[in-house]
This record gives sequence, structure tokens and C-alpha cells, in this order.
Amino acid sequence: MVVKIYTRRDKGNSIRFGLPFPEKPQRPKRIYQNIIYEGLKLQTFIEDGPSKLTWAQTRKELNISESKLAHLLKIVNQLPTDFVENMKSCDDPQMLKTFTGRRLLQISRLKTEKERRNEIERLLPKA
Repeated sequence: MVVKIYTRRDKGNSIRFGLPFPEKPQRPKRIYQNIIYEGLKLQTFIEDGPSKLTWAQTRKELNISESKLAHLLKIVNQLPTDFVENMKSCDDPQMLKTFTGRRLLQISRLKTEKERRNEIERLLPKA
């Protein structure tokens, strides 16, 4: 009697006799979030309305943490306005992958405007 043997290496070695292993499910393509757009949306949410909302009211309304709220507002307020305007409507996955929330927050924490601009220029893809 002859039986086909199928092997697969996953988290361990697997052996299967007779029938082959089913196809592995394809991992969905990652969607990168536009942090600048989220921050601007949050800023307009706070400023619009009958009176300016406080951070506590905004947090409860949108169900986000205070640190995320502070980070998004710092990114929008500290980065150069021309960069913010360019990134507001950006949907290029490579640019969004480069300018993640963590990286933008690190750039916004730099001391001077010149340092921030230099860091952004360094990260921008060369045309």
C-alpha cells in the first residue's frame, strides 16, 4: 500500500497522510492610517459646536484615551503647516507607512521648527 505523505512547517512540524493540507489563508493587506487627517478631524471636532469642548468631553464622546488625544493634537499643532496640508489628503501607502503616529510624535517633540523640517525632509522620498 502506497500513501502520500505531506509535511508542513508552521509553529511545529506537521505530517499528513493521504490528503494534502488546506491552503493557508492569505493575510489581508495592511491599511495604514493617516494620523494627520485623524488629528485634524479631532481638532475640528473640539473647536466646532456651540462652545469649545473640553478634553474630557471629547474623550467621552469619541471614546479615546487622553494620551492619544494629546498626541494627535501635539502632532497637528507642532508640525509645519505646509507639511500638515500636504499630508491631510495623502493616500499614498508608502508615505503613510513612513509617517506613522509614533514617528510624527517623535518629530513633533523636537525643539525647533528647523529641526522638525530637517527631519521631515530627510524622511521624504527623493523625487
